[in-house]
Amino acid sequence: MEIQLIHMVRKVKSMKNKTALIIRYGAYGDMVMITPVIKRLKELGYKVILNTSKRGMEILQHDTNIDKMIPYNDESVPIDKLNEHWKKVKEKIKPDWFCNFTESIECNVALHPIQPMYIYPKEERYERCNRNYYDVTEEWAGLEGCDKIPSLYFTKTEKEDAKYILKDGKINILWAMSGSGRQKVYPWVDYVMGELFLKYKEKIHIITIGDEKCQLLESLIDRNITNLSGKITMRMSMCLTGLVDLVISPDTGVLHASGCYETPKIALLGHTTGENITKYFKNAYPIEANCACAPCFRLIYDHGIQCPVEPVTKAAWCMAEGISPEIVFNKIDEVIQMRCLDGKSSNIPKEMSSV
Repeated sequence: MEIQLIHMVRKVKSMKNKTALIIRYGAYGDMVMITPVIKRLKELGYKVILNTSKRGMEILQHDTNIDKMIPYNDESVPIDKLNEHWKKVKEKIKPDWFCNFTESIECNVALHPIQPMYIYPKEERYERCNRNYYDVTEEWAGLEGCDKIPSLYFTKTEKEDAKYILKDGKINILWAMSGSGRQKVYPWVDYVMGELFLKYKEKIHIITIGDEKCQLLESLIDRNITNLSGKITMRMSMCLTGLVDLVISPDTGVLHASGCYETPKIALLGHTTGENITKYFKNAYPIEANCACAPCFRLIYDHGIQCPVEPVTKAAWCMAEGISPEIVFNKIDEVIQMRCLDGKSSNIPKEMSSV
């Protein structure tokens, strides 16, 4: 009995001493996508260390599954020195488990212009790239049993601050104006909002979010519109996704954040698909562009060169012509009727991870 107890103590100690090192830089959505892997590693008994960028440091702070974060400054390490930098980090930590998620999504299922497949026929790109990002991330990590639902952690203070933005007694709608590129901008937002106010009048409150450039898209002014682009942090925007009654977003970090919660979410997808992003999200309603070029599964760095452009709005063709404002309005109307007018909406607390 004593010998068995000694073995059990040794086993527990060895589990506690195991270290996992994750390297992940990239966009906000990339950070959210690795949270199921982080959670799984913690369940397996690892001490989890994350080497990440400023975005990762911001979004993943307070995550109780992360034991330590090592900041990466992209200005101090040239791109041609990254491999050397990663080697040094790994040698210093000496992890029992290691994964570098660089290019796990980008260049794998989101094609880079330098890749030959970038110009392959659409059917071939579809066959290769129409895969769920959370499935791909799990495969890249070589783990089994990962949740396909991401998780974010906010303090009680953060949630209380976010609640001040909501309006009591109204259907609070969070609308992300843009993603990281102009191919993630929906040009008919004003039209759809106008139709929503005509139908629902004082019943709805729309909160618009994005970076400072998105202020150019916030052309409507109304007492039931709160324009917050460039005025709140991405972390606050993500916190709001678990508190509002409906999220509307293109392919952005905000959309991935909304996947943490049961909040109804409408995804406006041009170059990607619901299979890519919202497959496992609860109460998700993806609207995919219906046009010849979409979905392209391409990383777009200059949509004026890489994309067909709609001449009036100057938006990417998939967003301007592939997703009509009528379709978006009808889907929002449907979700409001189904999910937001049944006594379950308007600031009823939702389950949110907190510390």
